[in-house]
Amino acid sequence: MSVPLHLISGFLGSGKTSFLKYYLERFGNQRRIAIIQNEFSSVNIDKQESALNDNYRILEVNNGSAFCVCLLGSFIKSLSAFIDDVKPDELLMEASGISDPIGVGQIFQSPDLKGKVFLDHVWSIVDARNLNKLQSFRFRFERQIQVADTIIINKTENVKHSIDEIAHQIKRVNPYAKVLKGNYCRVDLSNMEKKSVFAPLMNNKSAGSPNLSSFVIKSTKIISPNKLDLFIEVIKEDCIRCKGYVNIEGGETTQVQGVFDDYSFSEVKKNAGPTELILIGTFDSLVNFQTHYEGYCLG
Repeated sequence: MSVPLHLISGFLGSGKTSFLKYYLERFGNQRRIAIIQNEFSSVNIDKQESALNDNYRILEVNNGSAFCVCLLGSFIKSLSAFIDDVKPDELLMEASGISDPIGVGQIFQSPDLKGKVFLDHVWSIVDARNLNKLQSFRFRFERQIQVADTIIINKTENVKHSIDEIAHQIKRVNPYAKVLKGNYCRVDLSNMEKKSVFAPLMNNKSAGSPNLSSFVIKSTKIISPNKLDLFIEVIKEDCIRCKGYVNIEGGETTQVQGVFDDYSFSEVKKNAGPTELILIGTFDSLVNFQTHYEGYCLG
């Protein structure tokens, strides 16, 4: 069975590690959770050693065992072996503060990870206390919010400006995400009590999750609304979850949200970046969605 991965994004110092610890506190005794940590704030690593290599990675299980890899190719192979060895029910990945969630998501469509892990949920942590100081990083900050499923407004205590205004700003960027508010990322996670189950329920018992995989489409090509509809119709049969932003003809950008057969499309402000779609489903390993999507594009 594929292992669902939760990606925890957020700008530097927003509280990602606090959320990770809180999540483990809540669910660590309910299911076997493995951690992929992409920073050094909460683990005991020699600072001089970590400074020698920007690509340093840590995979840590919540029983304390850990090992490191230094290059992306090695990281992918090590993660594959790690999943085989640990057999976790769930993976949490704490991304670096300036990472692009889409770029991270592309890692999990590697052939070595195909059928082993899929990008199930994206969290974005927002630092309410320092949000106004991030204007020069706004593009990066908004990118993290755009693809999030759940956004946590953190450090709300003693914030002078309105938390509701921050929530309004976030909703303008991503109207579909769930927005939670709290301190030290201690928010209501009651809807996360059970893992995501996509298979039908029988006799009140989960039939389990099928072998899901995730795929990221990233393209600079423009597509017409009609062609986008045709592409969606083709992938619906195997695609359980679809979300992202599509640049369409006329200089417009459409936000796409889909679950099974239920899709919604809404016009948003012009996207400064390329088209980016995240697909989760039971896909044929031979299908190249990048090529398939661009076959519907103009030009």
